[in-house]
Amino acid sequence: MVLIKKKSKKRVFNSKKKIVKKNKKVIKKNKLIDKKTISYSKDNLFLDGVDKSLYITTLRKIDDFLNLKALKRVAIISDNDQDGVTAAVQLKLFFDSRKIDSLVFFYDHYNKAFSLPKDFLFDFNPEKTIFLDLNEGFVSTILGEIGTKAGPCLLIDHHQSSIITDAPFRVVVVKPHSFSKIEPSRYPATKMVYDLFGGKDWVCAIGVIGDFAFEQWGSFLKIVSKKYSLSSKKLNELDDIVCCVTSQYPEKINSLFEFLCKAKKPSDLLKSEYVVFKNLFEARLKILKELFYKEGEYYSDAELYFFKADNRFSGKLSNLISQQLPNQVVVIYEQPGEKIKCSIRRQDFKVNCGELANEGVRGLQNSNGGGHIPAAGASFLASDFEQFKKQVRLYLLNNPPREVIVTTK
Repeated sequence: MVLIKKKSKKRVFNSKKKIVKKNKKVIKKNKLIDKKTISYSKDNLFLDGVDKSLYITTLRKIDDFLNLKALKRVAIISDNDQDGVTAAVQLKLFFDSRKIDSLVFFYDHYNKAFSLPKDFLFDFNPEKTIFLDLNEGFVSTILGEIGTKAGPCLLIDHHQSSIITDAPFRVVVVKPHSFSKIEPSRYPATKMVYDLFGGKDWVCAIGVIGDFAFEQWGSFLKIVSKKYSLSSKKLNELDDIVCCVTSQYPEKINSLFEFLCKAKKPSDLLKSEYVVFKNLFEARLKILKELFYKEGEYYSDAELYFFKADNRFSGKLSNLISQQLPNQVVVIYEQPGEKIKCSIRRQDFKVNCGELANEGVRGLQNSNGGGHIPAAGASFLASDFEQFKKQVRLYLLNNPPREVIVTTK
C-alpha cells in the first residue's frame, strides 16, 4: 500500500531482484487494486513464513477498509513502547505521502491515558481509526471511552487474539497469522506496518529489537546495519534511546515521535538530546540488575523469580534478565499506586507467559493479564500480591515446561 518507487541505482542482490520480479507478476495476476498501492522493497516482502496469496488478500482487505481515494482524516492510536512508537511513525509517514490528515495518540498503560487530550480526537473528528500494537482488551477499553468518535476501526496487532467489546462500528483485525506462519510474538507491529505499508527501515529495526524479535528478523537487521554502517552496539543503542523515553519520560513521547518522523538517518537520533536521558536510564538500570541477583525471590521448584523494580523499569529490566536466564520465569513488578504491575518473561518458549499472566490474576478484582508466549504483563491490587504469587507458582507446578510452544494465532 506504498507508492512504487523507481528502481534504485544502488546494487541489489540478484536473489532479491528475482523476488521483486516474481512478486510483480503475482500482483498483476491477481489484479490487485492498482499498482500505485504496492511497493516491492528488496528486504521486506515475502520472507520465509509469509504467504503471498494471504498477503495480497490482506492488502485488499486493508485497502477496501481504508478507501484511500476518499479518506481525508484518520486517527492512529498506538501502544507507547518501542514497537508502538515506531509503527506509528511509519504509518504516519504513509498517510503524509498520500496527503491524508492523520493525528497520532499514544496510549499509556500506567494511567490509561492518551499522550494528547481526548478533546483533540473529538475535534479532529476522524473518519476512521487505526489501532497499533494494542490487544483487543485495550482496544475495548479505549472504545468504551471514545465511543462513536472512533468511527470504523482497523487493528494491526500481534498479541494473542481475544474479543473486542464496545465497538459501535465495524472493526477489521489484522494479525500476523492473517498473512504469515510466523509466531505472532516474533512479528512485531512495526514490522507488520513496514511490510504492509512501507516505511523507514532503521526506525522499524528499533521496534524489532525492542520487541525481542531480532532472531526472527536477523537478516533484516543485518541489511539495516550494512546500509547505515551501524555496528550491533549502535543498532541496540537506537533502541535504548527510544526505550528510555517511552518508559521513563512519557511526557516527551510526542516530541520523540515528531523527531523520528523528521529524522533522515540513524545518526540523527544518536546525536540528539535524547541520548542524555538514555545515559541516566542505563545507570539506574545497571543498579537494579545487580540488585535482582542479590535480592530476587527465587522458587527453584517452579523455576520462578520475583523482583521489585523502580516504576517504569520493569519492562526493560525483565527483558535484560530473561536474556540471561532464558529457561526461568522472571516476574519483575512495580507499584506506581494502589496497583502492582508485572512484566513476565521466559524466553525459551516452553512456558506460555500469556496464559500464566491470565491464570495469575484469575479471580482477582480489578485486574488483567495476558500477552505473548515469551512475554506478558499483569496488573492487580497490591493487596492481592501474595495471592497472585501463589497462583503463578501453582500454575507452573501444575504445568511444567513443555517442548517449544509455537502458535500462529
